Amino acid sequence: MAKRTVVISEEVKVLIEEVARATASAAYIDNAGGNTNYFRAMESLLFNYKKLAALVADEEAYCEVEYHAGKKTMAATIGATGYYQQRTEADIVDEMRHQKAITYQRTKARFDEVDRVVRLFSDRKEFTVIRMYYFGEDVDGNNREGNKRLTFEDIATELDALGICKDEKTVRRWKNKTVNDMAVCMFGKPAAVGVGTYRTNTRQIMPD
Repeated sequence: MAKRTVVISEEVKVLIEEVARATASAAYIDNAGGNTNYFRAMESLLFNYKKLAALVADEEAYCEVEYHAGKKTMAATIGATGYYQQRTEADIVDEMRHQKAITYQRTKARFDEVDRVVRLFSDRKEFTVIRMYYFGEDVDGNNREGNKRLTFEDIATELDALGICKDEKTVRRWKNKTVNDMAVCMFGKPAAVGVGTYRTNTRQIMPD
């Protein structure tokens, strides 16, 4: 049988690794107790949102594995009877694909959760800051050229020129409030308690 070679692009490999770290952290946060920083967890998901979207957009590429089909390489495993069982490389590849399919569905489910939250806030004027700071987009939601992350000062300058937001302090306030609200939608009651405590303490130390 002729050999078939399938190559996974380096870009897909990097996306899988980066997104896996982000989603694994979020999965831990879901079940964590104590003083969990839901704000930082939400930030991690927002920073990886565009990568998540790109990754789940191509299920075939995500689930593909590198192999040379048709080789007679065998792998020995101990079966339930105690005897060694031999599997061809094709068997191993099928198992790898199955595991990747499971991982893909888990990643897709996580993206769908984040995407639902993003859509809930996408029409708010404050969300412009989220797009520019976390997604690397311009004020209209288009991708920016290059990988330079905008500072709050950069964002304030652009928004001030458009009459949307007047200063850096407002940009930071919009960002923090929106991320906190998104964290509540994403992680539920524990995040709401944390945000409520934070806001109460802030009001106590801030003058009227």
